[in-house]
Amino acid sequence: MNHESRPSCEFGPFVLDPFERLLLRYGRRISLTPKVFDLLCVLVANNGHLVEKNQLLKELWPDAFVEEANLNRIVSVLRKALGERAGGQKYIETVPKRGYRFVARVTVSGADVGLPEQGLRPHAVRPTNRPVLGPLSMILAVAVVGIAGLGVLLYRIAGSAAPQRAVAPLSAPVHRQVTFTGNEGTATLSPDGRRIAYVSSNHTEKTILVRELAGGQPIEVFSGLGAGFLRWSPDGEGLLYWARTSSSEGVFVVPKPGGAPRLIAGGRYVACWSPDGATIAVASYLVGKVTFLDPMGREQRSVTLDGVRSWVWDIDWSPENEHLLLVSNDDEGKFTIWTFGSDGLDQHAVLEDRAEIASARWAPGGEAIYYFRRENQTVSLNKLLVRPDPGHRETSAVTLLTGLETDRTFGLSADGRHLVYTRAPYDSNLWLLDLGHSGEDRAPETRALTQSTSLIERPRVSPDGNSVLFNIGHAGHANLYAMSMTGGVPQQLTRLDSFNVGGAWSPDGKQIAFGSTQSGTPHVWTIDREGGVPRVLSPTQMSDSFDLAWYPGSRILYQAMGNRNYVELDPETRTETPLTMESSVGWMFSPVVSPDGRSIAVAWNRRPARGVWVIDTRTARESLVYRSSTDSLMPIGWSSDGRSVYAFEGKAHTYRGLILARGETVTKARILLIPLQGGTSQTIATLPGEEIGSVSMAPDGRRFVYTVYSSRSDIWVVDDFDVTVEAAIARK
Repeated sequence: MNHESRPSCEFGPFVLDPFERLLLRYGRRISLTPKVFDLLCVLVANNGHLVEKNQLLKELWPDAFVEEANLNRIVSVLRKALGERAGGQKYIETVPKRGYRFVARVTVSGADVGLPEQGLRPHAVRPTNRPVLGPLSMILAVAVVGIAGLGVLLYRIAGSAAPQRAVAPLSAPVHRQVTFTGNEGTATLSPDGRRIAYVSSNHTEKTILVRELAGGQPIEVFSGLGAGFLRWSPDGEGLLYWARTSSSEGVFVVPKPGGAPRLIAGGRYVACWSPDGATIAVASYLVGKVTFLDPMGREQRSVTLDGVRSWVWDIDWSPENEHLLLVSNDDEGKFTIWTFGSDGLDQHAVLEDRAEIASARWAPGGEAIYYFRRENQTVSLNKLLVRPDPGHRETSAVTLLTGLETDRTFGLSADGRHLVYTRAPYDSNLWLLDLGHSGEDRAPETRALTQSTSLIERPRVSPDGNSVLFNIGHAGHANLYAMSMTGGVPQQLTRLDSFNVGGAWSPDGKQIAFGSTQSGTPHVWTIDREGGVPRVLSPTQMSDSFDLAWYPGSRILYQAMGNRNYVELDPETRTETPLTMESSVGWMFSPVVSPDGRSIAVAWNRRPARGVWVIDTRTARESLVYRSSTDSLMPIGWSSDGRSVYAFEGKAHTYRGLILARGETVTKARILLIPLQGGTSQTIATLPGEEIGSVSMAPDGRRFVYTVYSSRSDIWVVDDFDVTVEAAIARK
């Protein structure tokens, strides 16, 4: 068959060519992973009809058993690639608890396709109560069936093919790996595209390295407890970065690789250079302030951004004008890209999204913004076109790359032709640590409870110590499961198309409270232990940490927005009361209630010291019982006599997002026993594993369920990632 006679499928602005395995949008190639492309072919082949989840699992993974979460993930990636947005064009409809339906109108062009002869039908997915699929399925099955029977099918299609509109050849983005140790990340690319700066990690420290992209020996720039947010100076000589040492933390400048680092902004994280390299803009979180410094750290001026009152994730300066962009999120979990002038004027929110947006960069001409958008465990690269006329702020976005498993950051060359990112796939599983009975003379035992390629998080051991509750999924889409403490097949409790995490057992073990975005924003919901219909409970929105606990009585504690207090919720009356009357003294996390319900241990960073505090629920007295130098500290339980608190402590390792209550995993994790009435805290166990997530303790104080992460990361470069830039260069 020649290229002019190949049939293709069209829907909306898309053209699907199953023979070349291409998806085009307005003539531009959309990059899809093989599994995502196969899913699209199956859904389009059955357009207008329901395809059951079990059928999709069998078709896409015919020789393997995979969890439903894997299907949910690639459906989410496909929706993003097609540009689905709330209130916009919809292509894939979810049929709750059953499957998916492709709802866009599909037409076949380029051939008059007849049905194959009996016995030669390809094995396209079809429900058992439907007749054999027609010509459209014949075309799309080519992408899924493979070689078997393909010759006859192509012959039948070619026999009556009509001429097809020629499509101009496209240069596909080229991905190439540049590091190979499995420990590199947070990369940035020099303006000329010839060098990379990146962070190399080991068990104890982070090291910033610079090397030629073509290879060679790297130069060490910094080594310490933490490092990130790397930015090259416009002339390619200096480097800007955040770092933490044993004595300081903040934004540093090194004039050239091998030079002496200089702290210019203590306690800050993200910063960027002006186009001429004479000014550095440093963002302050929570207050919406941007300070402009010279490279020596001397303040020049500052501006305040209206509407930015929470976390700041990134900042960048347009290479063509005096405008900057800033990425922030609010207490409701909504992410926003702002643009503003360096004088503080012309402030605009150009994009708002419920999905995580952690990194953004101006395009070389200043007419567009590239940004990473996370959905589930993958990230897409998007291009947001920004109108230059201040009187017209309409924007439009197009997806350039999808399915990237990355660490949230990227960098660009000055000509916009090369992009650097970290390929960083990861998963997590449940492990059990058993210390044995008190007085037993044996070593602690550990064993895996799950063996999955999914993200499993937030374990909670049941009040009787026989079951463990947890969630499987990613930020944006996760559901609750339960299983025996001895392992086995998990039982899925919730089947909601939303983010459902942070489960807490009722005292009798018959109900479960959890945080959910099913209603659009985070609220407390409940469900019976055996499943059933979940019910929304809290009238007030909870924090996007989704952290909650259940009293020995009937009350539920959930974290309030802002993370500075908890709310006591009565499930019967739905009345709410703040845990403390003063909510401005510091962030509070991880409440655990004493066996008698009279005391609550929390992690609190209030004065005079951060650490574990105990709140007396009768007198409201607040007592510091353990000082800590790290934010990675969480109470996890009480001794049976109520005289000691168990806590989990470690050193910050990697940010993994909302799948964890506090976002970060830890390394060098240990279990502490903290006495309340004097005495010295003691380490009762060290958790094996380089990267640990959440920990839960059984009522016996001898068994602990925790999550262990498995991940590797290396630096990759993508050439010609934006075909619009390539076309513009070709026209010159």
